[in-house]
Amino acid sequence: MSDPINIRALAVGTRVMLATGAEVEIISNPEDGVWLFARYLSSSDDAALVGQEDMIFAQDVVDVRS
Repeated sequence: MSDPINIRALAVGTRVMLATGAEVEIISNPEDGVWLFARYLSSSDDAALVGQEDMIFAQDVVDVRS
């Protein structure tokens, strides 16, 4: 089991992987520990998501890239 990710500490510009396999870049972090606002960089499930911005639920973040 991997260490938990502290969502509150993730800075704008950080890239994270989601449980869906998509990679997103954080554009805003309200530091509530629940949500991130991010822009899709890649998505194997839906290419139309690339470039789109969305709210990301903390539990969907599985890895921090940079």
